[in-house]
Amino acid sequence: MTLKPGLSVTVEVVRKTDFGFFVSDGKTDLLLHQREIKGEIEIGDKIDVFLYHDHQQRLAATMEEPLLKNGEIAWLEAVTVKTGHGVFFYNGISRDLFLSMDELPYDRSLWPQPGDKLPLSYTWDKKGRLMAKMMRGQAVEKDAIAAEQSLKNKEITGYAYHFLDDGTLLFSEEGYLAFLHDDEVTDPIRYGQRLTVRVVFVRNDGRVNVTTMPIRSEQQSEDADKIMEYLERRNGAMPYWDKTPPEDIEARFRISKAKFKRALGKLMKEKKIEQRDGWTYLRKS
Repeated sequence: MTLKPGLSVTVEVVRKTDFGFFVSDGKTDLLLHQREIKGEIEIGDKIDVFLYHDHQQRLAATMEEPLLKNGEIAWLEAVTVKTGHGVFFYNGISRDLFLSMDELPYDRSLWPQPGDKLPLSYTWDKKGRLMAKMMRGQAVEKDAIAAEQSLKNKEITGYAYHFLDDGTLLFSEEGYLAFLHDDEVTDPIRYGQRLTVRVVFVRNDGRVNVTTMPIRSEQQSEDADKIMEYLERRNGAMPYWDKTPPEDIEARFRISKAKFKRALGKLMKEKKIEQRDGWTYLRKS
């Protein structure tokens, strides 16, 4: 077997140096630095090591176990973003795992930030350097668990790992697969972002649809408060009512026409506002 970074192999300790040991598979000698040793070892011992390129791009060995094993997938945490190059992820050893910008969107605002997590596997570039590869589809989904109907309206927390044309796929910390439609979010989402969402529908296959929005009654209260604050800032009158074009409402209040009308309805039912000639007014008590 040809030795390369990303492999876990059994080697023999062959000689000691001032800064550690050299180990060998019988063909190639590798440096095992003192800081990479776990426990006590002696010449002649057979030990298990993980291979990686050190900072001088030499193939080296460590007795530390990586979080990601070759041929598997692991959810790794982003630790450093290097603009123009990519993102580094913590892999349980002294050398962080690099995800190239070629694997990421052109829009830098969608890149993972420190603390975000993504499902990754190993790949190698043309020079044989170990790299991270983003995973999606069956490779990730096979580890999911089916949700029960009792999960509806409950909150789950997960990581955004794949973008679709109309939404985002999340894998929750509990193991559920979740779909977050674009209409159910208020702010842009980036790869690896940790989100707490509410389950709105449990599908027959055990997957769930989720939202970042509060329950409608809570949303109506928030939207109504926003309208009341705006009215108060404008001395009790605004040129918006239930027939105002949707784009004008979106531009001013950052909510949909439907939500705006529901909030107006709530305030009118509570006798806090009234509408006349295309305007909305605070009612005088």
